[in-house]
Amino acid sequence: MPASLPAPRKWFGYSAIAATLLVTYGLWIGCLAAHDDWYENPWKYPAKVGSHGTLLLMCWAFILATRFRPVERLFGGLDHVYKAHRVVGESAFFLIFLHPIFLAVAHADSSGAFFRYLWFSDDLVRNTGIVALAAFILLVALSIYVKIAYHRWKRTHDFFGLLLVLVVFHGAISGGEIMRYPLLLAWHGAWVAVGLAAYVYIRVLYRFVGPQYDYVTRFVRDAGDSITEVELSPVGRKLRSRPGQFVYISFDSDAVTEEPHPFSISNAPEAPHLRLSIKRLGDWTSDISKIRAGEPARIWGPYGHFSRTLLEHPELPVVMLGGGIGITPFLSIVGSEDFARRRGSATLVYSVPDEPSFVYRAELEARAAQLGNFTFVAHDSGREGFINRAYLERLTGNALAKHLFLVCGPPAMMKAMRKLLTEAGVAEKQIVMEEFDIR
Repeated sequence: MPASLPAPRKWFGYSAIAATLLVTYGLWIGCLAAHDDWYENPWKYPAKVGSHGTLLLMCWAFILATRFRPVERLFGGLDHVYKAHRVVGESAFFLIFLHPIFLAVAHADSSGAFFRYLWFSDDLVRNTGIVALAAFILLVALSIYVKIAYHRWKRTHDFFGLLLVLVVFHGAISGGEIMRYPLLLAWHGAWVAVGLAAYVYIRVLYRFVGPQYDYVTRFVRDAGDSITEVELSPVGRKLRSRPGQFVYISFDSDAVTEEPHPFSISNAPEAPHLRLSIKRLGDWTSDISKIRAGEPARIWGPYGHFSRTLLEHPELPVVMLGGGIGITPFLSIVGSEDFARRRGSATLVYSVPDEPSFVYRAELEARAAQLGNFTFVAHDSGREGFINRAYLERLTGNALAKHLFLVCGPPAMMKAMRKLLTEAGVAEKQIVMEEFDIR
């Protein structure tokens, strides 16, 4: 495996977030030192670590939700951006508890006083802090820890902007060091302005000014295995995508709500029409079958960098693992002209639980017959068992560590494949996963 193979770009993104967090704490401590304004009570330091860090991470969470191309490139794909969005949101959630807990410790001389400090009083500062904390707990629980319908889950995000405004109001009336030191105020003020602008963009403006294209539905059909295929034609300019990318789509139809949903493109970028293969997993995806030919749709995107390493290193041997509906980005990849020009060998394993679930078997077998260096393998996990190390070693001639691996499938499969490949000595930069999970 060549040394030139790039490291996973997601670490650039996490490093950027960590760097801004360190700058925040550095400015805070620097301002205290410059003005010789140290706290008399040492318990206030962890409390301030919580408040300063949470404010910055909340702003980052809004930025990560924008789908901005520079942010996507920073993390190496929107799937990694959304994963970082969740990590950052959870980190802010747990970090904020340092603030009220250690302020209560600093101001209490008994357990009773500690708990009274965490309840409502005639102090407006404390009351706004309690309301903000309660709202934070509720919104994070609904967004991450409670399984609710997709459209309701999306609606919970409308309130996070109000939460940030409440947090800023709480900090402003508290008269703390952010308000006392112009440098610290400018730093936090800039981040809050960017965070709120990002919130307004993605919650209000994105529908009108995001990267969008008008399409019209050509046909909708049942492909089998609870998969609905939707084929669309461009109205005006055509979306230009790379192999393996995905889009957000909203239909102007009475059959479904207008909320945009993400799906992988399941045909080659060179195709004149756009095909989406949608697994019926809920009310919205089930109602897709009711959409009629001729009904308009709006497409946003494209997004994703799933095929970047594969196509930038055409000489590398690659094994692609598609589980169930996770086969969709591979349909786009192997059908593309870029893939046909690769020199390295390529094997695609299409893994499903039973024979009727091989919806795209004929299409992939036909493509394998066209390309000399592409091998297609249909894997029936119900009959053959789950993919294991011995299976992959047979495919690669006992040379796992010399192959690039692309994986897309159910979360359990992806977790198992990452563990299997890592334990087999495959380097992290050789394991590329489409980890798209926006919740």
